[in-house]
Amino acid sequence: MTILCASLFMSVSFTSCQGEDVAPQDVPSVVTNTLMSAFPNATDLDWEKKNGSYEADFDIDTVDYEALLDASGKMLQVKHEITEVQLPETVKNTISQNYKDTRIDDAEMVEKGSDKYYQVELESSGPDQKLVFSADGVVQTDISYWD
Repeated sequence: MTILCASLFMSVSFTSCQGEDVAPQDVPSVVTNTLMSAFPNATDLDWEKKNGSYEADFDIDTVDYEALLDASGKMLQVKHEITEVQLPETVKNTISQNYKDTRIDDAEMVEKGSDKYYQVELESSGPDQKLVFSADGVVQTDISYWD
């Protein structure tokens, strides 16, 4: 019984953190229209609903994108993969000075309104670190890493 309860709790917790898949026809048209206006070349579009918002996962050319929109169609934030070379020098300098013995495993640019942030996953011999940097290379502790 204990194992069953623990399994049920873990599956409910995992589902609530991950969001639920949403069929394209079940996404409000205002949300779809906003996304397609901003990204008319989006392909391989998948939708999830998380905490009342809609998360779109899509590609443009060969780059992975995600966008988070509220139910009224307002774009809350957008992120896309970038290469290490595309990171601002200030971010790369902060990493090389303060996170020695790590390597950049994954990098993304996040846009929230007019602000740009850089998410970086650092790999090391210990646990991986997921950090968010402002364009000037400062670690942002008040902004969550968007998985």
